[in-house]
Amino acid sequence: MTTISVVFDFDGSLATSFVGGMMFNGYISESKLYIARERFQSATTSLRLYQEEVFDSVSQTPAEMSQRAADGAKIRPLAHELCEQVRKTGGSAAVASAGLDFYIKPVLGRANLDQLNIHSGIVVSDPTCPPPFRYDYPSAGDACEGDWVTCKCKVINDLRNEVAYSEVIFIGDGTGADECAAANAADKIFARGRLLTYCKENKIPVTEFGDDFGPVLSYVENKTSANGAQ
Repeated sequence: MTTISVVFDFDGSLATSFVGGMMFNGYISESKLYIARERFQSATTSLRLYQEEVFDSVSQTPAEMSQRAADGAKIRPLAHELCEQVRKTGGSAAVASAGLDFYIKPVLGRANLDQLNIHSGIVVSDPTCPPPFRYDYPSAGDACEGDWVTCKCKVINDLRNEVAYSEVIFIGDGTGADECAAANAADKIFARGRLLTYCKENKIPVTEFGDDFGPVLSYVENKTSANGAQ
């Protein structure tokens, strides 16, 4: 019987919005944000360095931002049902994000999804202290090109190895690490936004999802039911 596991991108995929942007927009000077963004868009700095540059200029502590994330961010509907279906059939669910743990964890906790394994950047500074912060990247790896904070290919491949006979679904919406995971690691892709466009342009089989995870949940239910799962 095929077991299905799921790896979610966080910002814009599992979460309905770019939560990372919520954390710094309005809490960093427009000039500093513009300079950091220009350096990243011109490939002068990597995503990791861009993110550090931005968050080291915010006017709040991680604890304050964590509370704002919990209060303001929303998880895409049917996420809980999807994770429960995956769990019931013996699979595993994880988050692979280029973002930072201090805003991902509180959002998942508020949605009762704190059982998900989180692969992201980590702020290891005292959460009550203002920037600059200290960072750790335990989910970085060399399976992908680019300094993307988290190697989503590695997360997918490790999950496949951990769960015997597992088909791994990747759910994403962005570029960079999402594209690499779709092209090189995932068994099945559900996408929206830029990742959906990338897959179509590169003839990578993909299924679109919209405001909720209905298409993913239906796929998992149909696939596991066909295999005799209860």
